[in-house]
Amino acid sequence: MKLIHITTVATIGLFMVGAFTSCQDMLNTNAKEVVEQSENYHNVYDADNAIWGLYGKVTKLAENVVVLNELRADLMDVTANATPDQVAINNHTEDATNKYCDPTPFYDVILNANDMLYNFKKMLAENKISQDNFGPRYSDVMAIRCWAYLQLAIQFKNIPYVTNPLQSLSDLNNSALFPKKNIDEIIPLLIADMQSVPTLETNTLSSFYGQTISDNGKSFYLNMQFIDKHILLGDLYLWNNQYVEAATQYKAFMDAADVNTSKPQIKNKVSGWVWSGSNEPRFQICYQRFKDQDVNSYRNMWKEIFFRSSTDAGSSGGVGLQDEMIWMISFSGSSTSSSPFIKLFANTGQGQYQLRPSAYVIDSLWNTQVQQSNGFVFDGRGREASYDSINGQPVVLKYLYDYYANYTTDMNKTIHLNYYSIPNAYSKPGKWFLYRAALLHLRFAEAANRAGYPRLAYALLNNGIKANYDWAMSNGSLRVDKEGVQYTSYPPASDSVAAVPYPAPFYLDARQNDAPYTFLRSPWRDNSGIRNRAYLVNISKPSWVVTTADSIQWIEKALLKEEALECAFEGYRWGDLLRIARRENLDGSGSVATIMNNAIMHKYNADGGSGAPITDANLFLPMKQ
Repeated sequence: MKLIHITTVATIGLFMVGAFTSCQDMLNTNAKEVVEQSENYHNVYDADNAIWGLYGKVTKLAENVVVLNELRADLMDVTANATPDQVAINNHTEDATNKYCDPTPFYDVILNANDMLYNFKKMLAENKISQDNFGPRYSDVMAIRCWAYLQLAIQFKNIPYVTNPLQSLSDLNNSALFPKKNIDEIIPLLIADMQSVPTLETNTLSSFYGQTISDNGKSFYLNMQFIDKHILLGDLYLWNNQYVEAATQYKAFMDAADVNTSKPQIKNKVSGWVWSGSNEPRFQICYQRFKDQDVNSYRNMWKEIFFRSSTDAGSSGGVGLQDEMIWMISFSGSSTSSSPFIKLFANTGQGQYQLRPSAYVIDSLWNTQVQQSNGFVFDGRGREASYDSINGQPVVLKYLYDYYANYTTDMNKTIHLNYYSIPNAYSKPGKWFLYRAALLHLRFAEAANRAGYPRLAYALLNNGIKANYDWAMSNGSLRVDKEGVQYTSYPPASDSVAAVPYPAPFYLDARQNDAPYTFLRSPWRDNSGIRNRAYLVNISKPSWVVTTADSIQWIEKALLKEEALECAFEGYRWGDLLRIARRENLDGSGSVATIMNNAIMHKYNADGGSGAPITDANLFLPMKQ
């Protein structure tokens, strides 16, 4: 990776520069001019510069996306320092004057994307860009537009859907030009848009592809800053209850990652490793081998997901952040790139401590989880990982790993933060986590479960493919030659035949074999499962689960709960609850508003709060005009 030091950066929050000398003009170009003035589109470098500016606008959505998806849901609550707008969002009493009900930042992204799509087509028609260069760039911009629309559709009941360039945001208020559409109408349109793009593959032709940049003393790997189109389309299909199609897109991303890495058993696999004390565990919560009864041998590397830099590729055979994090936008802490999360969450330094973890997520979720073998009752993804108690106050910690000084004092190298030591009082560095491997596995499991493969979903959720597809023989013993087992499959009809593999996209191969049998080293051999990576026991099947339909219902609720434990505060929760509630509504479990209300009330009950009941009237936000 080539390292470039930025000395002049346009006033946007995303650090991107070209890989070649001919791209250096991008450093001296105002992003607003790039995106909004059509006369600037002359060549591929102008197109890349426009994409750079568009992501700068995406960066400005960080606070809105996290606050709307987390504070409206059950895992986050307000403090005494919260603004009136935040209190109203938390209590579901907001009106159209609320800061967070203003769709302008989202439409700023959408309308600039529309302008870029129009001008990219114009460039192609005027031979200013080749078809090969046009396709990936046009597809990148369409993906961002679709992602922004999905965020709006999740939060607002009816939204203007515009695909043409506009001169002004005020044109959106002209309902004659742009009639409003609801989420049921928007999602199929977004799917159609993504299905129509020239390519869903990674834009390797971009000036930014494979590059590393440096700003304010920090380095950033640019590939991690960009949305993946397969995953976005998979999410859209999941919202539309097209489960096989969703799983197909998720699997396409996984397969492409396998091809482009020397360690497919690690890349995006939520992999595990038995820790002997010498080899490094892989983003795991674990104990030294044979010392699981000794809390002093505890090691928490899971939290390093939020600590490590985007440039962390891992050593040969070792796991790096690039093997877990898929889409992450970084803030260097400079005057033009400050994390908005310091103000929201920190209660020391420059933090205003406006929002905090809910008592529900701490007491009823993380603090009720049971660890393997030793029976300790806590989830290492909770205390001193996703949150911590600072000055006697619960603090959202995930976004503060770059803000505080860090140290390791115990023999097992677990990273700790010094909440009273801030390396630079005037700098607010941080990260915005938009997609990572654990979320991908949970979404793929959700699709597989509803597609009729609850055992596969169970395996990804709990302790991995290998442990759940090691079919025993008729005498109860396990097969020695793994050629016929340890891949996702139906049970073998007899001891003498192999298992029957699942069809694509649900076939995952976890086989590993040595001489005298066929030598096998399959990509999913180190998959450990979400809960196993956190050193937690498998979820237990309740007595009412008898049929496959029962299993699907049970696993879906378990996946929703696990995503809270694994991905709390990362900006998905309201959308996850809403997506499942809409599906349960179709199953006859009640109205969407009632299902959502039942979920959110856990927060108010645990905190002693009194938010307004969720009804059809406040299920979606009112839109500021």
